[in-house]
Amino acid sequence: MFPQRNDSDELGLKVQRAQYALEQIRGVGVVNGIRVIVDAEDRLLSVTVGEEAAIMAAYRAAVEDKRPKVDEALRELRSDSTFDAVSTYTNANSARMEAERVERQRKLDEESDDDYYERGSIKAPDW
Repeated sequence: MFPQRNDSDELGLKVQRAQYALEQIRGVGVVNGIRVIVDAEDRLLSVTVGEEAAIMAAYRAAVEDKRPKVDEALRELRSDSTFDAVSTYTNANSARMEAERVERQRKLDEESDDDYYERGSIKAPDW
């Protein structure tokens, strides 16, 4: 005999299916030769325009223009040995924390995928 699923299990499956479906949604808008893609949460994913290469070149030029100004503004602070030690510690700790966060998210994603597909709700994708 198979254990009886309760209403909360069924609801959980429906929520997971809806979340997966929402993650796949993309909205595309094209106006005057500009193409924009957004996700289900209205986050901008892509912008394509005829002048895309020129826009990116201008962006890179602006970044390069500001770089020496930022370096000058931070010169005194960066030369302080205490700041250097704190900065080194913070950078190392941030990298470790980000790696741990990514690993936790990967495990959660795998567990969620395994649970979702083990229940036989839908066929697993052939990625």
